[in-house]
Amino acid sequence: MSASSSETTSSVRAVIVDDEPPARTLVEEFLAPYDTIDVVGQAGSVAEAVTCIDTNTPDLVFLDVQMPDGDGFDVLEQIEHLPDVVFSTAYDEYAIRAFETGAVDYLLKPYKRSRFDTAVERVLARHSHRQDEGSASAADGPASSRAEADAYADRIADLLQAAKAPGNDLDRLYVRHGNKIIPVEMDDVLWIKAAGDYSELHTREDTYLSSKGIGELVERLDDSQFARVHRSHVIALSAVDHLRSDDSGGYVARLVDGTRLRISRSYAPEIRNRIV
Repeated sequence: MSASSSETTSSVRAVIVDDEPPARTLVEEFLAPYDTIDVVGQAGSVAEAVTCIDTNTPDLVFLDVQMPDGDGFDVLEQIEHLPDVVFSTAYDEYAIRAFETGAVDYLLKPYKRSRFDTAVERVLARHSHRQDEGSASAADGPASSRAEADAYADRIADLLQAAKAPGNDLDRLYVRHGNKIIPVEMDDVLWIKAAGDYSELHTREDTYLSSKGIGELVERLDDSQFARVHRSHVIALSAVDHLRSDDSGGYVARLVDGTRLRISRSYAPEIRNRIV
């Protein structure tokens, strides 16, 4: 089991997070046969986990979902360093469905060694693939490795979205920003721009890239607060300073941050009725 992994995979630094000491011990015991995995830290709470992960910068975290001071999603929301994650949960079926998106693996307590091994081998395979990608792209730059890391972070953001903001009401949107996942409050968003399959969220302070397309966002945004004004743009109605005719049946909207956006002719009547 571990021999084949050790031939292709360098050392993987791991952290174990669970509020129950016996559960942490079990993970450590199950990891013993893997000579490619080094346990560099353990934590029993959200606060301890955040400190442990950001201090040790592990490649892998075994993360309990339910803890006394929060849950595993709180950990993901607070950490600066984003490792590969294997979740564990005793009863949260909703969380399991979210994990099955393929972004991460999960262990349903009580789990058997065979299921644990499956999760570990998946992580080791991803780690090995990431190393191979890095070696192959060394001469051409880290674009492929960066793309894979971004895709993984986007999946984590989607998982956080499902767990922390379920349902159709979109009050906040989880996005990757640098090397972490952060929530963007939709009340802070002034306008949204389509960016291929992604969307740019513009606030007064910064611009954030969401893995969700503008069409998907429009379906979930509160239509009393946001309006589509162009196939590529959505505006927050409260962010509009004034409208000016563009002399072709549409408008140019000036937002409170100075941004000017064209409101196409097809959207103009609705926007005029809602703003003027």
